[in-house]
Amino acid sequence: MTPKVAPTAARWRLTIVALAACVATWLVIAPVEASLPSPPFAVSMDVSPDGAGNRVTVRIEARPALAKAAGPEAFDLYVVQLQGFQVAVFLTTSGAWSPTPVSVQRGLFASSLAPIAVGWTDRRFGSMHVMVIGARTATDPLVRSNWLFRPILRIVPLRARQVDDLQPSEALMIIGLLGALSAIAVGIVLRLPRSRRPDDDARSGPTTGGEDGVAV
Repeated sequence: MTPKVAPTAARWRLTIVALAACVATWLVIAPVEASLPSPPFAVSMDVSPDGAGNRVTVRIEARPALAKAAGPEAFDLYVVQLQGFQVAVFLTTSGAWSPTPVSVQRGLFASSLAPIAVGWTDRRFGSMHVMVIGARTATDPLVRSNWLFRPILRIVPLRARQVDDLQPSEALMIIGLLGALSAIAVGIVLRLPRSRRPDDDARSGPTTGGEDGVAV
């Protein structure tokens, strides 16, 4: 059986990675955020349990009110997962992650942007940072001068994997065992004061009193 990393240790590692990715993202976005227009689209994230992990769906919809300000230039759309300083992977249309830049849609125009939905299944738990970038067509999306709009950053919460969670039957069995052990422990504790130890008999000496022979 393949050993599994303790959930607590895994959560700490994911937390450190998430913080590193957050800092890296701020360093990337902050210098150019004020100079770029708002994106002509909105981004939402849906996370739902799916087998041994989570199904994450990214939905991108047009914002007509911002389409005119975006200009007529075509752009490619990228969904990027930030994994730390200078480390990023790109979501493909098949739901896989690629270390090389791959767009989910190419040659888009703000004035005619149709709804887009892409997703993937993730077996980790904790959180991850996902950024949606609109860059000039056929350019490197990691080069900030190629961005046409402010990138949109989202933090995606991922629930614990089902393989790490207890099944209902297992949970009931463990609860029952814990209850039985607790009852035994309580019984032992309650019984100890009524038990007579050998050294008590040696110190108590002969008993006096009634016919029941109760020690005094």
